[in-house]
Amino acid sequence: MADVTSAVVLDELLNEELGFDATTNRGLTNHLPMALVAKAGLGAPPEELMRFADRYRRRLVASSEVRERLTRDTWTRALGVTAAYADLTHYFDEAIDRDGVEVTLRRHLDFLVDGISAAAFHGVIRLAYALDAASPPRISAGLAYWAANAVPLAPLGDVPPISDDPLALLQQLAAVREWRAPAEARTIFEEMQWVASHDDFRNATPLLAVDHSTPKRLADAALALYATTDDFTALHGVTGMEAIARVRPYAEDVERFDRASFQALAAAYLTIGAPPIWSGDRLEEMASTTSMDPIAVRSRASLSDDEHVAKLVFTASRLYDTSHNSLYRAVAERAVKEDATDAGMSTVCEA
Repeated sequence: MADVTSAVVLDELLNEELGFDATTNRGLTNHLPMALVAKAGLGAPPEELMRFADRYRRRLVASSEVRERLTRDTWTRALGVTAAYADLTHYFDEAIDRDGVEVTLRRHLDFLVDGISAAAFHGVIRLAYALDAASPPRISAGLAYWAANAVPLAPLGDVPPISDDPLALLQQLAAVREWRAPAEARTIFEEMQWVASHDDFRNATPLLAVDHSTPKRLADAALALYATTDDFTALHGVTGMEAIARVRPYAEDVERFDRASFQALAAAYLTIGAPPIWSGDRLEEMASTTSMDPIAVRSRASLSDDEHVAKLVFTASRLYDTSHNSLYRAVAERAVKEDATDAGMSTVCEA
């Protein structure tokens, strides 16, 4: 009965959230729908979902009115225009009403792929979570947020690939120059844009050879980076790569989708200074030293005030279930032990 009640409360809260803008009163990503889905997935009781929503709602502002009625012929001019979120939401609402979710996704994702790093991966993450909730209005909102922030990092290029190993290419790229985003960058995405402005980045990121195994290799690379660094930006690489993999089946140009995903992960890696990534032995050592019951980890994360802890543990739990890679359990345990509810995770804003 508790599970049913939690599902009902989740649905009500997500419906209510649709009346708010996709950014907060500080101009950052509205994490409420993603956090609620993650918390519910981790087993949060109804009262926790309501408590968290009440607390988070103070950051939100009402959604703006539709200013322009976009059509299939005109919607692309709103790409990367954050102020067009309401217009894009209305457009995708109509598209899904007319054509259904799958057709709408297949028709539009290839236009969004070059902006896959939008708002520090939160465009694609919000869409993936909306697909989890299986609600057309939330899928419209997810597509709209991605589209409104879909600014390409850099041209994907057309050079011959040299390796199918993302980690090897990241480490090769790290050796090209000293990488560190300027202090004046206010958000993760601004840091990623700075990195992407360099020719060294543009020349290196098309070098990944892609195939059906690329999503797993990207996920493994993101996990290794986060395990090594315990970095806030690297955390977004883990949640971002999982979301990308969940949306990927709807892409028509899968090769471009994978290349853009690697480009985004590479930019995130370089913004934190391109640190050396632990060896396989060191990662295995971390994976073997967990001490908490995974159920307790999930329970603590489900009650956290920090939306990033909930999302990370939710993602890590799902990926462990499919990969059986114990490193996911290790990073989830570390996250709840260092819970940002009290300590704070980062001074850099996420989007």
